[in-house]
Amino acid sequence: MARHIVIGTAGHVDHGKTTLVKALTGIDTDTTAEEKKRGLTINLGFAYLDLPNHTRVGIVDVPGHERFIKNMVAGLPGINMVLLVIDANEGVMPQTREHLDILTLLGVRNFLIVLTKIDTVDRELRELAVEDIREQMAHTAAAHADIVETDAVTGQGIPELIQKIQAMAGKILDAADNDAARLNIDRVFSIKGFGTIVTGTLLDGRVSVGNELWAYPGSFRVRVRNIQVHEQNESVAEPGQRTALNLANVSKEQLVRGDVLCASGDLKPAWMLDVKIRCLDHSPVPVRLWDRLRLLVGTREVMVRAVPMGTDQIQPGEEGFLQLRMEQEQIIVKARDRFILRTFSPMHTIAGGEILDANPGKHRRFRADVLERLKAQEDGNTDELVADFLRHTAPLFTTKETLSSYTRLLEQDIDAALEQLVTGGIIRKTALGYMHERVYGNWRARSLQLLLEYHKKYPLRKGMPVGEFRARLSREMPEKELTGLLCILADDGICRMENHAIAASHFHIFFTPSQKQARQKVEETLDRSGYTPVKISELLSLDAQAAAVIDAIKDDTVLFLTSEYIISRIWYERAVRLVCRYVQERGTIELAGFRDSIQAGRKASLLLLDYMDAQHITKRVGNYRTLDSRAGIYQGSDIEKEV
Repeated sequence: MARHIVIGTAGHVDHGKTTLVKALTGIDTDTTAEEKKRGLTINLGFAYLDLPNHTRVGIVDVPGHERFIKNMVAGLPGINMVLLVIDANEGVMPQTREHLDILTLLGVRNFLIVLTKIDTVDRELRELAVEDIREQMAHTAAAHADIVETDAVTGQGIPELIQKIQAMAGKILDAADNDAARLNIDRVFSIKGFGTIVTGTLLDGRVSVGNELWAYPGSFRVRVRNIQVHEQNESVAEPGQRTALNLANVSKEQLVRGDVLCASGDLKPAWMLDVKIRCLDHSPVPVRLWDRLRLLVGTREVMVRAVPMGTDQIQPGEEGFLQLRMEQEQIIVKARDRFILRTFSPMHTIAGGEILDANPGKHRRFRADVLERLKAQEDGNTDELVADFLRHTAPLFTTKETLSSYTRLLEQDIDAALEQLVTGGIIRKTALGYMHERVYGNWRARSLQLLLEYHKKYPLRKGMPVGEFRARLSREMPEKELTGLLCILADDGICRMENHAIAASHFHIFFTPSQKQARQKVEETLDRSGYTPVKISELLSLDAQAAAVIDAIKDDTVLFLTSEYIISRIWYERAVRLVCRYVQERGTIELAGFRDSIQAGRKASLLLLDYMDAQHITKRVGNYRTLDSRAGIYQGSDIEKEV
């Protein structure tokens, strides 16, 4: 038997839902003074029922009045079965049919029809009511539902109803718990001495006391201080349970009904949704381009505009794809969440369906590839879903955990799809995650084009500085992803990186005869100067091409000790070897000793030693220097052999 069952009530206003729940549980779900005064349920009410086999089931008593339909829909996520309540005096009424439509669109298939107030009618009228119900339910999801005749006041039929609930509950599977915990908040309140409390049905995953959750849309963290399930303290809440969470690090004013709590911090607010809908047979209007509609999903209602895909409108009784575009506020949902669409005014339920993509881009309405992708998402083809997500997701690399959260597929199915796609050359596996080959191809082409343009503009530079490359390629790409991309590009022979500069692999510097002459002048001047660095201004005065040449041979044959002084690399490495021998023999070296060894001035000696400090060849201790423990990192000549 399933352990965590949530039952919802549905039916026309004043057909006895709240009274029935009280007869079953002893709990009055009309809790506000206004509800008691008006005699109808405005907000969601909650109760629980202990079945004869000791299974405790939650009950959500939803409003029946048409003005409170959005409150009714808010109570339905996570519902396993529904008691469709019908007054024996009145039979099937408008809200009965609308509730049934909404439940069907939301994917509910387990119904018990409860005929109430049977002691107020004679047998003949009761039989007529049952016959009418069967006739009107004939082509609905409740066509084969059992009908239980009850009277909540006298208790007649209540034991039989409890047995029916127990039998149906035994056939319902437990909700999966492999996703990150997620709860749509339907109530927020505070209790003195405890703080902020939220309630809702735990849709995915498990929550434990002490867990940290993300609150959306604000994207801030809260901590679970305490958990109650059916008014009992628990250490863990499991998927499918009606749950109350006592939260720390948040005030009552920071949360509202419709917000989402999730263990995952990577949910993204959406301005658009790709969806598949079914328009009700008796909808008064079709769904047309740019219709203003009310989207009811989770515990929220938001205004959206409809954009039919591949057609101009979706007629009553038809199915089709839509892109829903939010008007004023973003929404937090996941793929496979179900929803309801109602007209703006007057309010009628006209359609409902399933979210295919919770963070799509804007589509052109009649593009064949867009329609094919939506069809693949609808069909749930694992390989196509995984490949499609990797092709369109914003991050360059995607982990299995992210894929699981998006597709809501079993881990073994995702593993099989990834293996198949990697083998087929459609995606590639990297140290940072999986990447679609087409996405990589786009980044590869952009990167190569960027480098070639740079080489054309600066033919004597070794490559583009990494910081400039990143800024020009994508300012939004995280540094970790850029590094991963560069590693793959290097492995594929597209580029190389030297001294914090990136170059196309086939790029090489070529000097013109005049540039070769300028290079000779610069190198001869530096060689004559020996251990004494030369001012850049002096070198630039040697030849008009000197600046470009120095830029080209920088770090190869010449080194910039500072932005103002340059030395020949050969003479610098000689100085390094000299310092290493000196310290090996005497333990330390001081400025005066180094100056005497190279027979150069104090300023030149200090420039060299400071540069060695910066390169981790030496380390200054007071007025002395020793060899830095990282000296082995130095890659000049054969310094390590000398040491």
